Amino acid sequence: MTGLSVNSYVTIRDHCPMRYHVVDSDTVEFSFGGLRDPFEFVFDATALREFLRFGATALGEMDERGQASAE
Repeated sequence: MTGLSVNSYVTIRDHCPMRYHVVDSDTVEFSFGGLRDPFEFVFDATALREFLRFGATALGEMDERGQASAE
């Protein structure tokens, strides 16, 4: 098992409503979009740390590309 239950493709843009709920010491739920039909992620603490590490790396690369294209 890979630790992933569903395969989906989602684009999240500026002004998308985002919420989170800490369930317990090892679980957090993230909701994106409207309250009626949200897209949801649930992470355990280890997976969230890894996702944030990857996200920080990706954001750094995006910033570098933005700076390079502005020059």
